[in-house]
Order: sequence, then C-alpha cells, then structure tokens
Amino acid sequence: MLFYLVAYAATNLAAFFAVIAASSSTGSDLISSYAGMGRRAPLLALVLAFSMVSLTGIPPAAGFMGKLYIFSAAVRSDLVWLAIVGVVNSVISAYYYLKVVRVMYMMPPASEERLPVAYAPQAALYITGLGILALGIFPGPLISLAERAVAVLLP
Repeated sequence: MLFYLVAYAATNLAAFFAVIAASSSTGSDLISSYAGMGRRAPLLALVLAFSMVSLTGIPPAAGFMGKLYIFSAAVRSDLVWLAIVGVVNSVISAYYYLKVVRVMYMMPPASEERLPVAYAPQAALYITGLGILALGIFPGPLISLAERAVAVLLP
C-alpha cells in the first residue's frame, strides 16, 4: 500500500504539473486545446502522456508496479473478486486516460506555434517524470523501505 501511495503521488504530481503548465501556455483547460501538443511542447506532452500511461497501469511506469502489488495483495488475501474489479476499472480508465494521449499526438494543432514552459515547471516535469520511470523500473528500494516501515508497526 505504501508503494502504491508513493507511486500514485508521483504520477498525480506529474500529471497536475503538466496540466497546470499546459493551461498556463494555452489559456484553456479543455482537452481539445492539447491537440498537437506533442509537437508544440514535447516535454510537456511526454510527461503528461507518461503520467496517463502510469495511471492506466501500463509498464514500465510506476503505476504498473503499484497496481501489481495491490492486486497481488488482494489475491493473496483471498479477495480475488476485488482484484478483478480493480483490473476491470483499470481497463475502463484506460479509455479516458489514453484519449488525452491520442489528442496530444494524433490531432492536428490549432497553431504550429511552440508553447512556452517556464523553467520551474520544466524542472518539476523532469523530476516527476523521472520519478515515475525510476519507480517503475527500480521499485526495490522503495519496497524495502516500505517493508521496514511496516515491520516497525507490527508486533
């Protein structure tokens, strides 16, 4: 559970940083304003797309590892039905998350003008994007830390 919380905190931070930067650059909160963002703001689009992939639970993102641990814990606890509900929910959410990615990379932009992203949001995007990737590829250190934290609480 602790790994899941950290992985999803990093993923949601990255997604919100990207959405805030996109809204600031485009002046709009509509998903349609993200059209062509893959060309207009490549870093922004990449981090937002990777966040959506992570929220969906697709490897190698942190969200995949988080869901893997949560669903396997449910199965080990004889809550297979709960794991099945979680997987079905993940499949349904994929439609909505990947729709944003499709708009960013496959829809024509309203303008070819590059979208400016200030340095502070760029740094936040780099840090959170790399965090999602690192937790997805190297979950071991955080898992070990979470296990030690839980061991202190158990009798």
